[in-house]
Amino acid sequence: MSGIKTRIVCTIGPASWDPQVVKGMIDEGMNVVRGNGAFADTDELDKVAKLVRDVSDDVALMIDVKGPEIRLNKFPEPIAIKPGDEIIIGNSENDDIYPANYPNLSEYIENGQRIIMGDGDAELVVKNVKEGKMYCEVVCGERIKPGQGVNVPGCNYSNEVLTEKDKENLKHAINTGWDLVSASFIRNAESAKYINEFIGDSQMKLIAKIEDEEGINNIDEILPEVAGIMIARGGLGVELGLSKIPMVQQKLLKRMNIAGLPVITATQMLESMTNNPRPTRAEATDVANAIVQGTDAVMLSGESAMGKYPVESVRVLAEIAKEAEESIEPKLIHGKAEAPLTTDAIAKAAAEVCNSMKEDLDSVIVVSKTGTTSRLIARHNIRQPIYVFTSSGTYKRGLMTSQGITKAFVFEGMDQKDCRYDRDCGIRTILEMALKEGIVQKGQKILFLGKTPIDKVEYFPNLFEIIRI
Repeated sequence: MSGIKTRIVCTIGPASWDPQVVKGMIDEGMNVVRGNGAFADTDELDKVAKLVRDVSDDVALMIDVKGPEIRLNKFPEPIAIKPGDEIIIGNSENDDIYPANYPNLSEYIENGQRIIMGDGDAELVVKNVKEGKMYCEVVCGERIKPGQGVNVPGCNYSNEVLTEKDKENLKHAINTGWDLVSASFIRNAESAKYINEFIGDSQMKLIAKIEDEEGINNIDEILPEVAGIMIARGGLGVELGLSKIPMVQQKLLKRMNIAGLPVITATQMLESMTNNPRPTRAEATDVANAIVQGTDAVMLSGESAMGKYPVESVRVLAEIAKEAEESIEPKLIHGKAEAPLTTDAIAKAAAEVCNSMKEDLDSVIVVSKTGTTSRLIARHNIRQPIYVFTSSGTYKRGLMTSQGITKAFVFEGMDQKDCRYDRDCGIRTILEMALKEGIVQKGQKILFLGKTPIDKVEYFPNLFEIIRI
């Protein structure tokens, strides 16, 4: 569905490996594809990338790395449980159930420790730890699934930011042109810096998954190190308790809107559509509330990776977004963005112009080396469509996490040594491209911005003009 500002992120898995399914999801509005590093290997990452690139070069590829997430071994069948049952979690392949990637977990566990399966599917409490085994009592839940993720709230069992598998997958993703990495349990600036150092000179950008109280408390020190965040409500629900999630979400969305960085709201957005063709009323309301509160993107997980209705799920998200966005009025957001002062000031001035001119201005064209200026304009929810010309495919696709960017294009810049490196040539060059792409028409009035970094190599003249084509 075209015409919505909200971005849609979808996890790709067995339910969406069919090329026609991927095409259908893109046609319905999918902007970012997520490869789940908890399950994917390099071959699967290549498979996902090919599925997407065979259809579109505009959809961003985001690899998810799990960090210190605990996962159970892949035992043959789900294990039925009921409250009061004893479950023994061992430490080796000789045990029916054991943490496959943290066999020594019991060394960090004390009696009374809560163990949460998945996003709260089941809860156990440790009654005794003996000879490397954890003897647990079932508090709630009906089954324990093979390979399921496990949370141990409050337990500091690892300082590992990237596992060896994470490093292998991430290195492969960098080398094969993936655009974004979403990293689990970013708790402070140091963990974000570690991943950025691993990324190195690549144009890949880091999306920090905020999953616990430490990440929330340290959000101000995290933001300068990242390109955006994901509100990982599964982990937050386990760590903080479900009752705190709505207000934490609202707090993080407000902070990110001020920062001018994109935010993805994730986990169980349309969970019932894993098996049903329509969502519940509560899910529709949840999605709409996240959009009204200021999320840039909403994300599908199991719905698109394992569910029966991946294409329909994307369509429903787009339909809800369209309705929710109609209630959002343009509003100048005050506060210092995570960007250079000049860029922030220019973006606010552009938003003021757009809001003042209203229907007298048809669209905004931004020429921006990295796309930052366009992203900062979009955070003010202007009515006009925003078209961006940026310097690479990675920057172009990276903007697909930011709400309000209608479409982005690659523009390689102008030769500064050429005598035509001036206002007239710059405007003419971009407008010719815009007319060819069909995003503007003769007679329309546009706000034209050319913004390149101050004191760095320019690749386009600085411009801020209203132009009638």
